[in-house]
Amino acid sequence: MAKDLPIDKLLRECGFATDSAQAAARQALFEAGILNPRKVRIVEWKRGEVEACLKARLTLLCEACRGGGLGEAYPDAIVAGQGDRCIVCEGSSNRRGALLLIDACRRANFRRVIIVGGSADIRQQVPLLLDQDLDVRMVDGTVARPGRDVQREVDGADVVILLGSTELNHTVSATWAGPKMVATNSRGLSAFLTEAAEKIRARSTRTGH
Repeated sequence: MAKDLPIDKLLRECGFATDSAQAAARQALFEAGILNPRKVRIVEWKRGEVEACLKARLTLLCEACRGGGLGEAYPDAIVAGQGDRCIVCEGSSNRRGALLLIDACRRANFRRVIIVGGSADIRQQVPLLLDQDLDVRMVDGTVARPGRDVQREVDGADVVILLGSTELNHTVSATWAGPKMVATNSRGLSAFLTEAAEKIRARSTRTGH
């Protein structure tokens, strides 16, 4: 005898975790002739058919990406509770933070970004997340440099972001201070990226740039 599954459980496993998302998924499956709306269970061998139908007909967006304004390209997306199926971040908070920062810089017309501070691991990860969209230069926050060299780099940048809660000496941060500087205090890569994005958006709102 073929094994069957609760439909609501199967839909949650497909990423449709909220009531509204499940209702949309059920409607799509009904229209495709896969699901009888009166049924509460479905035979297991239909799982592949269900997943293929939902992927073709519906787009999932997580609440975090919608709240951050990252779903504008998907106006008809279904907001559900499982980020790993999200069309934007794919469940990665680091990816989401990077996309928020990229979006904030784009709106502010910032392309050349200097990021000062951070562990060696962060200095390695950040360019991998941002380099496709931004011209990023990472600066070791523990090594002081002549002020004239720093100023030359600041002049060529659109924004300087300080990672205040990481490996950042005061003597180093002081040389990068100025009107182009945005200071962050969050710990962790995704939190830093998200805070930097928020502060760039806020400054752009105040200055109109």
